[in-house]
Amino acid sequence: MKRLILCVLALFCFACGCQKEEPTPMAAIQQKLTDMEGYSALATLTIYSNKGETVYETKQDFKSTGEYRMEMLSPDSAKGNYTVFDGKTVCQYNPRLKESVQREVPESQRRNELFLGQFLKNYLQSEGVSVETAAIDESRCTVLEAVIPENGSQLASEKLWVDNESLLPVRLSLYDADGKECLRLDYTTFTYNPHFDENLFRIPA
Repeated sequence: MKRLILCVLALFCFACGCQKEEPTPMAAIQQKLTDMEGYSALATLTIYSNKGETVYETKQDFKSTGEYRMEMLSPDSAKGNYTVFDGKTVCQYNPRLKESVQREVPESQRRNELFLGQFLKNYLQSEGVSVETAAIDESRCTVLEAVIPENGSQLASEKLWVDNESLLPVRLSLYDADGKECLRLDYTTFTYNPHFDENLFRIPA
């Protein structure tokens, strides 16, 4: 009986030793983001100020080579307005004025931070970044935090929530030096590496 008990204990210890810890989604999330060559998304943009909140529905298209386009879908006062960058020049278009304004790209850290590609760049360059888990609308997420380098912007840090199962971004929040939320993007749809029509990033004549 003593030998039998020892054998059972030995088998139990062997089985426990063979069990591997369940992998965290962190590695898969990081791989998904670093493999991202572009994305297309619908997102609710909320801007916080001392006057309250301003909310826009937006469509974002972004390429890892730097080109981007952001179009306002609502409210009606902003619907149809878009900004496009072809890699050299930025163009802002207002359909109500029936004209576009073209100019060389100015330094605009605040605008660039609205795109996930900029977050990824900041995240990879940040030291001492934090990773945590959180629940948003009953969806379990991993939260990545990055420091925003000083570049004439009041923004200091940002956090990205990524769904652990779908590996899709859920929310991107940007904060000032006091930790107060300034901007937030809540993604309603997100597609990695879509096929882009190259005319999408072309400056209109």
